[in-house]
Amino acid sequence: MQSQSSNLPGRTADDPQDTSGSDATRSTPHEPGEDNPTGASMRRALDDADEIGRRTADAAQGYFQEAKGKASAAAQAGKAYAENAVNAAGKKIDDMKDQAAALQQRSMQFVADEPLKAVACAAAAGGVLTALLMSWSRARR
Repeated sequence: MQSQSSNLPGRTADDPQDTSGSDATRSTPHEPGEDNPTGASMRRALDDADEIGRRTADAAQGYFQEAKGKASAAAQAGKAYAENAVNAAGKKIDDMKDQAAALQQRSMQFVADEPLKAVACAAAAGGVLTALLMSWSRARR
């Protein structure tokens, strides 16, 4: 098969081909990074964008790790605070139990030592409670 240039008037198939690139339909493709300045600048821009993307990903990973560490520390502090609060509440309950047991022991000793005074105190306390309940029930009507 003959090339198009050999079909031109005054040309034969044996004539050397014009490779100067003056024909507008003929263009030489350039690979990025070759002697084509546009390709080289595009390659540099692509490399720069890739580098920026890597740096951004690294920075995001660092921020994530830092936030994860802070969240873990906050969780540990909250857990320690809750444990301390539970322990303090448990101590208060134990103290109240001890005080109630001591009061019960003193009351039993008082009844054993002075039974008449104990009955009089119980009657007086019953009378005060009855008066309070009656005044409360009248106030509700």
